[in-house]
Amino acid sequence: MLGIEELLPPGLRGLMLVGLLAALASTIDTHLNWGASYWSNDVYRRLIAEQWLSREPGRRELVAVARLSNILILAIALVIMVNLDAIQTAWFISLLFGAGMGSVLVLRWLWERINLYSELAAIVVSLVVAPVLLITTDTEWIRLSVMSLVSTLAAVGITFVTPRTDGTVLRIFYRQVAPDGFWGRTAASLGEDARVPRRRLARGLKWVLLTAASLFLLLVGVGQLLLAGAPGGSVPLAIFWVLAGLALVPFWIRGLGTDDPDPDLDGGPQVREDG
Repeated sequence: MLGIEELLPPGLRGLMLVGLLAALASTIDTHLNWGASYWSNDVYRRLIAEQWLSREPGRRELVAVARLSNILILAIALVIMVNLDAIQTAWFISLLFGAGMGSVLVLRWLWERINLYSELAAIVVSLVVAPVLLITTDTEWIRLSVMSLVSTLAAVGITFVTPRTDGTVLRIFYRQVAPDGFWGRTAASLGEDARVPRRRLARGLKWVLLTAASLFLLLVGVGQLLLAGAPGGSVPLAIFWVLAGLALVPFWIRGLGTDDPDPDLDGGPQVREDG
């Protein structure tokens, strides 16, 4: 806001303010819709109604749960807002919850054993551990590391003591997405080599690492060229970084535009339509 006030003329100030309000409104709408969907479909429908009560909830019932969840989310948000001293505190809390949920959100794509209880465990642990970390330490990397470790251990531990996701659901998901990683059991049930998902994961990690290294070198090199006149700047070193980044491009560019860049995987997943 300080930059808007000092650098923009009156007309552009209003336009920028409207843009900020629109961005805020879209963010609020997104989180409310996401929260309503999560609580009504993933928690209430699947966990409470279908698994605990053994019945199928009606549409009106799900809509009512979604509306009540929106009220609950807004109430929690208001309570948190009035107790925040600075926007930086909200940012720290957001990072903590991101670290708490990040691992399980990635694992559910890479490991067929992850289930609803795994995600719920990560959410509950994040809610409990976040206030403790905010009170006990001011070092950000310690907060994020501890949160990530504790939530991951809780999610994985709960995974091993709770039921597997229904095999039919996993097979439908595998047909549609063909996920990489530890999906050997589902792949085998569809007539595919159980090793294929792990091999695809290994190949994908190779492309990711090569691409990340190339982009990092190019960013560093171009940045140093732009600041070549600054103290400590080195043009020869900057050129070296740029050339090194460009040299890596041919190694990962061939992996673009194809679902399976490695010929050893026999053209990717070959699954039967039955099963």
